[in-house]
Amino acid sequence: MGKISNEAELKASIRELELKTVQQEKALKDNLKATVHSFRPTNLIRLGLTSAKKVAATRDIRSMAVNTFVGLAAGYLTRKVFIGKSGNIFKRTAGAAVQAAITKLVFRKLPDIQEKTVKLIAGLNQKNRKGLSRSRDVR
Repeated sequence: MGKISNEAELKASIRELELKTVQQEKALKDNLKATVHSFRPTNLIRLGLTSAKKVAATRDIRSMAVNTFVGLAAGYLTRKVFIGKSGNIFKRTAGAAVQAAITKLVFRKLPDIQEKTVKLIAGLNQKNRKGLSRSRDVR
């Protein structure tokens, strides 16, 4: 818009600004409706499940989640065995420390443990197959 020199240009400019204001208000209301719709619980759950599926599909995330779960479970079981239902504050504090140490240790060493377990199971499967093939040959 340039300089306004007469009343007709002023009225045209005002109409143009009012029209622009109406369009901006409509766009704002549409954005608000879309935002409210996206924050409905069903949409949030759907979005969360979709994101969780994508994350779960990633092998690194899955293995890290399994490692974390196994580490926490090992620490929790260790704490339950170590403490039991004791009310002693020192024993509970020591149990929490042991739980943290076991959780950290298992989390760090779990890939090695898994690798050794897979090798052990593969070795046992090969021995069983050899034993089965020998027993079939004997018959």
